[in-house]
Amino acid sequence: MLIASDNNNFSATRIPQSDPLGPLLFAITVGGVACSIASPFNIWYLEDATLGRPVEAVAIDLRRVIPVFSLLGFEINSSKSRIINLNYSTGDFEDAIRDIRLILEDIKITPKDELYILGSPVFPIAIRECSDTKHVILTRMTERLQLNDAQPALFLSKNSFCLPRFLYTLRSVPCFP
Repeated sequence: MLIASDNNNFSATRIPQSDPLGPLLFAITVGGVACSIASPFNIWYLEDATLGRPVEAVAIDLRRVIPVFSLLGFEINSSKSRIINLNYSTGDFEDAIRDIRLILEDIKITPKDELYILGSPVFPIAIRECSDTKHVILTRMTERLQLNDAQPALFLSKNSFCLPRFLYTLRSVPCFP
């Protein structure tokens, strides 16, 4: 709320992103809807959801939950939505996603080898590509950090330069032969 002289102006109607209780309040708000989804593969991390099921069944889930999200003040951004074909033939997949495109018109088709869930690659081709890319970045970073004093170089490598993301990748995917 913004207070100026005798006027009170409500400057925000939502929880600020910097609020430490924001994720908890968001999870409480959408938790019931997330639990009501019938898809057996139903993973959520705050506003990122991953559903796995035949395309027709996912369409049924979407038709049911989108109006509920709308009542809560949330909207699914169809341009950020992805669909991955794991089991359909090409022709059957095109027929199946027609229904999804009526619900999420800007949904993108992601190839299986580019599947990432919460920033972690899922299939071996993507894991190899991700680790190779991170290896190149880390090699370049260590070469450049040698030009700095040891203490600032340690601080920078520990807290930035994608090292935390690299460690997250190592923890979240099977990085062994």
